[in-house]
Amino acid sequence: MRTNMVLRSVGVVVGLVLIACAFVLAYVITPNYVVRLPDDTDAKRSYAGAFRTLLDAREVAKGNLAAAVKRDVPLAVERTVKVEETSGDTALVSDSRTTNAAGNPVEKTDWKYAVNRKTLEPSGSHPAGWTVVDAQGLTVSWPLGAKKKTYTGWRPETGSTTPLTYTRTESKSDLDTYVYEANLPPTRITDSQVLAGLPPAVPRTTLALVAQLGTLSAAAKEQLAGLLPTLSDPVPLAYTLASADTFWIEPETGIVIDTRRSQQRVAGVIAPSNGAFLPLLPVSDVFYQQTPESVKDAADDADDGHDAIMLVGTILPIVVGVVGALLVAAAVLIRRRRPRGTPTPDPDA
Repeated sequence: MRTNMVLRSVGVVVGLVLIACAFVLAYVITPNYVVRLPDDTDAKRSYAGAFRTLLDAREVAKGNLAAAVKRDVPLAVERTVKVEETSGDTALVSDSRTTNAAGNPVEKTDWKYAVNRKTLEPSGSHPAGWTVVDAQGLTVSWPLGAKKKTYTGWRPETGSTTPLTYTRTESKSDLDTYVYEANLPPTRITDSQVLAGLPPAVPRTTLALVAQLGTLSAAAKEQLAGLLPTLSDPVPLAYTLASADTFWIEPETGIVIDTRRSQQRVAGVIAPSNGAFLPLLPVSDVFYQQTPESVKDAADDADDGHDAIMLVGTILPIVVGVVGALLVAAAVLIRRRRPRGTPTPDPDA
């Protein structure tokens, strides 16, 4: 009898502890420690496309406009998004990109952000030693558990934001993905890393040739001709970026499965009188998309993330909870079972 009592007590206690652990796994561990940006994130993605037009800065500097514009130049982009450090729910994430034209590097950037590991939004709660971009909106990916709604996206080249609008659900690499689109109207490029790869100025004589021989409208040529005498020599250049982008997102993990971009950069001058931007020359007109190999890598990462969430958030809680319930049930059965040889009580007695 004493042994049965001990077994009952142990079974009930262990069973209840396991049931409690199941709830902790499902409702505490999973949402707070599993459904967030992993601290070992190191995602490498490749993109391929073409410069439909590309302005050769060296030829522009020589005043050789006829040879300055290249067409249909093969383009390749390598991008790495890596978690450098974490501090609680905040991660220091680097976003590095290298762009090549026909195998020659034309641009290299590296931006760092402090993001909330759950929402992927910028976080102001980070160690003072982190040097990060003062960004707004989503920077490196979508949040885990992405919704069918419009998000705000950050454009590091222009230091501005653009809406990321949900448009549809679509199968991509055997995954159900949410498709978002972003359209950026011509906006001044302000990032120092991007500007470092663009000609900062051109001789005034080159702009005079643009006014005479370029593809500007008659009104723009007249405006430039009148503006030239007021400009310094060499003439400082400014640039704008316009783009139309599409992203395929696996919603549970927030992983970008595929990306397609169409972007245009235009060089121009700033009128000293009113600060207005006068567009002069297309610097680049590009189209590129994630390579099939990178789409597969992204899909594999999404599958791994889904499996981790399913294991800790669903499978383990069910298994642990069922084992706990069986232990409690077994303890109850032990309590009800009479020791062998015990006589049946006499109702009259």
